[in-house]
Amino acid sequence: MRFLLIARCLLLMMLCCAGAGMRLHAQPLNKGRIAILGDSIAYAGHWANEVENTLRDDKKFAACEIVNFAVPSETVAGLSEYGHAGGRFPRPCLHERLSRILKMYQPQLILACYGMNDGLMQAFDKARFQAYQEGNIRLKKAADAAKAEIVFITPPLFRGDSAEQAEYDAVLDKYAEWLVSKRKDGWKVIDIRPGLRKLIAREKAGNPGFRYSGDGVHPGPEGHHMIAREVLTGLVPEIGLAPEVAEKDHRPTPDTMKKHEKVRNEWLVKTGHARPEIPGYDPEMAKRQFPRTVSVWNGFLREEFTVGGRRAFIVFPDKAVVSGKEQLWIWRPQFFDYKPIADLELVKRGYAAVFISMEDLYGSPKAMDVMDQFYRYLVDERGFSRKTVLFGLSRGGLYALNWAEKNPLCVAGVYVDAPVCDFKSWPAGRGKGKGSPDDWNKCLRAYDFNEQQALSYKGNPVDNMRGMAKAGIPLLFISRTEDDVVPIEENTDVFAKRYAGMGGPVRVIRRSGGHHPHGFDNPAHIVDFVLSVTGQPVPLRVACLGDSNTFGAGVAGANKDVLRWSHLLGQELREKFKRKEIEVLNCGVNGRTLLAKGDLPYIKTGEYRNALNSHAQIAIIALGTNDAKPQNRKFLSEFKQNYAAIIAELRENMPGIQIYCAIPLPSWQSSSQIDKETVKNKIVPLVKQVAKDNKCKTIDFFTPFQDKPELFPDGVHPNADGQVIMADAALKELLKK
Repeated sequence: MRFLLIARCLLLMMLCCAGAGMRLHAQPLNKGRIAILGDSIAYAGHWANEVENTLRDDKKFAACEIVNFAVPSETVAGLSEYGHAGGRFPRPCLHERLSRILKMYQPQLILACYGMNDGLMQAFDKARFQAYQEGNIRLKKAADAAKAEIVFITPPLFRGDSAEQAEYDAVLDKYAEWLVSKRKDGWKVIDIRPGLRKLIAREKAGNPGFRYSGDGVHPGPEGHHMIAREVLTGLVPEIGLAPEVAEKDHRPTPDTMKKHEKVRNEWLVKTGHARPEIPGYDPEMAKRQFPRTVSVWNGFLREEFTVGGRRAFIVFPDKAVVSGKEQLWIWRPQFFDYKPIADLELVKRGYAAVFISMEDLYGSPKAMDVMDQFYRYLVDERGFSRKTVLFGLSRGGLYALNWAEKNPLCVAGVYVDAPVCDFKSWPAGRGKGKGSPDDWNKCLRAYDFNEQQALSYKGNPVDNMRGMAKAGIPLLFISRTEDDVVPIEENTDVFAKRYAGMGGPVRVIRRSGGHHPHGFDNPAHIVDFVLSVTGQPVPLRVACLGDSNTFGAGVAGANKDVLRWSHLLGQELREKFKRKEIEVLNCGVNGRTLLAKGDLPYIKTGEYRNALNSHAQIAIIALGTNDAKPQNRKFLSEFKQNYAAIIAELRENMPGIQIYCAIPLPSWQSSSQIDKETVKNKIVPLVKQVAKDNKCKTIDFFTPFQDKPELFPDGVHPNADGQVIMADAALKELLKK
């Protein structure tokens, strides 16, 4: 009997739990605390006070302290449009004050209703939507950490009186759908939107003159009552509110509203916030918050805000370089959108890219203060790595090099391109350069100098580098030998010589040409530098220079790209070394000759330029076949000279590169085309001799095919089976020590 009694009691307990819909608070909260978070709709107090009155009529919540912490204009996403409120102030963000509310008020239950402001009343935007999602996820994590239950409430209707749904209300539908979808992750969500639509339609059917909201956003008293009804209906299963209590009419009275507002204002003053014109506004808190807008930059989320009154932004990668670790980042303080090829490639690889506007500060102490503030925010508030990689283009060199010298322990490396290292060279123009009188005057103002003080100043990068050198900060300079704006001999050469003399690691890539353009079309030099200084694996790159037999003319169909020998070689190398960071670049072009005087010289192609800029550690030169054509044979006396020139240019652009000279495939064509005998008796020996003379290794594509004409359907281009043999031959040589 005792066993049956115990079993019966357990069964009753299970049924009670099931009947309560797995309630959060089947027992009274006693003297627990409930916080209501939201925007101006909640701040108005009518629906919040009706919910408060109803909860107090339920014995489980009668003794609770209930406080409305809502703030007008607020978002959970941390977004703000430019010129909000006529430019008086940006939208405040909940997360600026959330930690204070949780610490000071210590709620056991939170009701949070955001979304109306988070889309900025604009068309749907992926980046804004992502910010809304991230803001709510951050709120949930904060509540969980504070051991507070949280119930999310979907945003009210926008222009709920309209017969046809407004575009922005459809945006809010997407926001609400996402919130509701989080129920599968255990979130407690009340969706008030479907019920509101029904209540409004029902009211209008009996009273055509009824208005839910006068301005399309803020409901009138009856609209607030409708919101309260939907919230209370949702609270029955979510927190165990008694259904019979929820059904009663607990609309606000003047007395309950007065008390509700009094308690609200007292707590807003205690906890403070960044929203002017209501109780509790703290200007210092407003300075500390970073209201933001979001947009898309080359397919990635860009978050924009202000720091010290200056525009700043962060471009976020889809996935960080190393999951769960500090965010690695690059910092370009000037000209962010000028040829951001390397920046984009690094964002694709998981780095964040940041910028802060400092026009007309020329790397001055004022600029350093702005950069210090921005750095502290990124590291302390956003979890960025304590070491950044600085990018300085042209005058950006003043900012990058000065800040690195001031903060050497905060810098992993510095890449500068045609950098200004001495403002006496530019903009003053006191050397070989053109100078810029207008910029010189602005520079003097930025430093608070007269001209005499400026010309005797010893704080330029060329004068200040000892801290960087002592810290061993790697530097990459890319400069041009004919630069008449920022002369290389007055800037890069002076700095690099002094830095190297102090033991600092510096590499200078000298290119022909003037001040512009900056960088490379292929950003591999810069990307590899950043990967290296931040401790990430640098890709092994193999550049395959060649004609149609490298391009893959012998294979066709939808899968032709993956059948080329270069692609197969990449697969084999990655499998052999168990590394993903191996890239084999196909730089082949149909019909091209090695000979500079040939009918179609390879050196005049874009693929040749790509190979020179590839930052490859290995190059395979597979040229010579088309030089056996009748119109090209007469220039074969220049073959070795032209081949040696290509080898020299590869070595000049990529010091230390290992070069393989591929012995051409045999030809099975007659003398009127690509002559079989010319390839065998002239081109093959020439290639072997070039390799020997220039200390290059060879890859033999000739011998494996001598007795396999069936692999050449047209007599010159190997088919898919031939591509496999070529890949194997290349792999065999690359694996030799």
